[in-house]
Amino acid sequence: MTQDMKLKLPIGYWLKQADNLLTEQINKAHATHGVSRFDWQVLNTLKDVGSASRERMFETLQTFVDRSHFNGILTSLVERGWIEPRKGPQSGVEEFQLTEQGERQHEVLFATQKEVRQRAMQGISEAEYATVIRVLQQIVNNLGGTSEESG
Repeated sequence: MTQDMKLKLPIGYWLKQADNLLTEQINKAHATHGVSRFDWQVLNTLKDVGSASRERMFETLQTFVDRSHFNGILTSLVERGWIEPRKGPQSGVEEFQLTEQGERQHEVLFATQKEVRQRAMQGISEAEYATVIRVLQQIVNNLGGTSEESG
């Protein structure tokens, strides 16, 4: 395909290609640990927020996985001893958090994740990346979503 033809492809094509390749490369990089992109996203979300309810985490991942797949991810991570459920101190709702083993595993996976990110971002400046994010957020907003959901 020529460069002219590539430039005429719609944004949806490039979004889908980028997402498919990110998933493929992240899964490949984490395969030695038996972790998928979506397992990583749960672990990383918990690392960022400390603890979160099942619903809060599903809201973040529902663009990528259905509820059944998501529940399977949580079950698998609990069985591995990487996350644990507990009652939220104020709400009483079940929340999940990383265990000590999960914290250690996150560190190992984060190093691998950084390598994938560096490869993906080669030749892209921080300003260019910020522009892409702003444009995509605006597209989401224009089409009736909220940039919060896409983040």
